[in-house]
Amino acid sequence: MNAIALIDELRSHGAELALDGNQLVVRGTGNPLPEHLLRELREHKAELLIALGLPLDQTVASILASLRPHLSPALRRLPESQLLALINWNIITAWEAAVRRAGG
Repeated sequence: MNAIALIDELRSHGAELALDGNQLVVRGTGNPLPEHLLRELREHKAELLIALGLPLDQTVASILASLRPHLSPALRRLPESQLLALINWNIITAWEAAVRRAGG
């Protein structure tokens, strides 16, 4: 599901998505949102932040902040620019491995 489809689905449940600083806020008066929809919100947070107008640098900072607690102590201490470079390197490496496995 992409950000626009997710926002539309939230509206169909009587909820709206907004920004509060660099945090996503769901507002509504209806029933609690289904678990699958809450999971989609977490999985698409970066895309939603950008779709709602948060500048890219603030979006990246928010994503890195949410990742840091799950990293080893050594990785948690890395400056933002180094952590982002390491993440990008791992994405590129994983992509290249997937292309090789697919025979491309």
